[in-house]
Amino acid sequence: MTLSQIQTFIVVSQTLNFTLAAQELGITQPAISTQIQLLEDELKTKLFNRVGRRVYLSQSGLLFLEHARQILEKVAATTDAVTRFRPVTKTDPLNLGIGFGTGFKDDGPFLNYLRGTYKNATVQSHQALDTDLVRGLEDRSIDIALTQIPDESTHLDEWADKFELTPVIKTNILVVAAPHAVAQNWRRDPRILQEYPLVLPARQTFFRDYIDGVLTRLSLKVNVSLETQEATLIRKVLLSGMGIGILPASSIREELDRGILTGLSVPEFSSGSILGILTRKDDISVIPSPIQLGVRIFTSGWVRLSPGLS
Repeated sequence: MTLSQIQTFIVVSQTLNFTLAAQELGITQPAISTQIQLLEDELKTKLFNRVGRRVYLSQSGLLFLEHARQILEKVAATTDAVTRFRPVTKTDPLNLGIGFGTGFKDDGPFLNYLRGTYKNATVQSHQALDTDLVRGLEDRSIDIALTQIPDESTHLDEWADKFELTPVIKTNILVVAAPHAVAQNWRRDPRILQEYPLVLPARQTFFRDYIDGVLTRLSLKVNVSLETQEATLIRKVLLSGMGIGILPASSIREELDRGILTGLSVPEFSSGSILGILTRKDDISVIPSPIQLGVRIFTSGWVRLSPGLS
């Protein structure tokens, strides 16, 4: 079924005459007959009842006419939307700020997508503490920020009037260790955090703010052996068996799948975490919408959830 066949069918239904339809469409009458015949063959039904030189819509033809008009209306709307679309034209450098636990790779498909979108601009990415990301958005030295934001983050209300937050993926928060490091002592009890050195995200990250809030609420005295912005370094230390950590499950998906790290969902850390996109609300005309960005991140395969994690 082609658009040409549908258009021909509609004109014949209006003129009820193959000759007049051919004149209106600027083609021959045999061409009209062929188009209708092909359409009827595909639909396996007669669309017209022929009486002499006159034709009349059959019951099937009346039904198809309604759908045919809708098809052409959809095509017209799509054509109009695509014709009116103009790619974004940002020519200044596009600055991408990367926070904690995103799993972002500088040569990954998402960055390639941005570079393809901004053909006249240089796309730059750099890692930063979340407080610096927010400051960069405010002073416009950063255009897009990506970071982990726990559901219970106290910062969400502060941004409501300034930033657009779009979730890309939601994941559990896990207490994490190498299986050989915790052996017989692995249990769903927050007091386990007092029994091993802790490897934690750096301060001034939303994720660390959340962890500190829970530890304070539980009055737990812990030994923090390492604080770093680099989730990759945390994973390496945990794999060596030199402590336990608290991480978003999506940031250690591969290690969990391979069984080289094990994770516990401890009730006291039951808040989920969101890998989220932060953009300024007044930048909608300058960059793709946050939802578009989120879809591109997810479909790029940059982040995926392990089976059973959400």
